[in-house]
Amino acid sequence: MMIDALKFKNDLIPVIAQDIDRNILMLAYANKASLKKTLETKKAWYWSRKRKKLWMKGEKSGNTQEIIGIYTDCDKDSILYIVKQNGVACHNGTYSCFTEPILPKKAMSILEEVYQVIEGRKKFKPKNSYVAGIIEDNNRLIAKIQEESEELIEAFKENENLVWEAADLIFHTFLLLANKNVEWEKLVEEFKKRRRKKDENAEK
Repeated sequence: MMIDALKFKNDLIPVIAQDIDRNILMLAYANKASLKKTLETKKAWYWSRKRKKLWMKGEKSGNTQEIIGIYTDCDKDSILYIVKQNGVACHNGTYSCFTEPILPKKAMSILEEVYQVIEGRKKFKPKNSYVAGIIEDNNRLIAKIQEESEELIEAFKENENLVWEAADLIFHTFLLLANKNVEWEKLVEEFKKRRRKKDENAEK
């Protein structure tokens, strides 16, 4: 890629970082110096408009971006970094900076959102994540399901903290399913099948 062929505006060009699974991670800006550093080191470098300095992604947090490929668009006024993301991309602790829906692709229930977060924690294993720490430990998962089941039964008997304990058991059941790579759609389809059978039996 010829840097001089790119179209910089006020010495800057927008850069989109995307991981190897095509997840959009972040938007930042680069100048010629940061692009040269990126090409030399194979690590993602940017220009901080706030601090007025070059910065390497993850230089303090350790959440570096290893460069897999670099592309420009047809107008040569923006850049795409294809990266291997180590850790999370966003300073808020989420894997991607793009988490706030303006127009969601589809309406999701809160349970589906929780399940998607669990799948993300399993895949990207962020530091200090409870889910990432337990989801592939079969013995801990089984023990936790047993513990939460007993606590829900106790809450039912005492009529106290029932919703809280039910949420705990549902959450850890989701962990168990995600451990086996069960897709959310499979769970939904199973409930739909049961619902259809119930309706069919009612008609007989």
